[in-house]
Amino acid sequence: MMVAETSIVKKNHQIPRIINQKIAQKLIEKISMTDIAHQLAISTSTVIRKLNDFHFECNFRNLPEIMSWDKYAFAKGKMSFIAQDFDNLNIITVLEGRTQAVIRNHFLRYDRAVRCQVKIITMDMFSPYYDLAKQLRFQISRLRLKQSPRLFHSRMLKSF
Repeated sequence: MMVAETSIVKKNHQIPRIINQKIAQKLIEKISMTDIAHQLAISTSTVIRKLNDFHFECNFRNLPEIMSWDKYAFAKGKMSFIAQDFDNLNIITVLEGRTQAVIRNHFLRYDRAVRCQVKIITMDMFSPYYDLAKQLRFQISRLRLKQSPRLFHSRMLKSF
């Protein structure tokens, strides 16, 4: 069977190169994947496949002095881990799981001297995070624990 070749579409593909470029351009902007799909008249799966084509590299040579650890909803019913610089809100890493093994394996890729640069970690009261910070031997001078909004709200109601 013969396949037609053109400069507009890659061989054995259906989506034009210009659309792939537009997807990449819009992924850099703060636009949701669903909106990108609607704007370009393509499926959300196509946008996700293009996002997966990107290669993200972590800088394992430095960590900020103040770091935030938190969880977020990654997929339906699944929670993931995010670490960011507390001062300038730059994302350090996004991990597809929040188990101790996943987080530990990521931070063990940093040298001990780099981990010692961290002075404060802000995290919620999820106890495995605290144990993990100690286990990774971060030289933390202070640990800021943030309370869950639900817990804070229930305590406020009880005080009235």
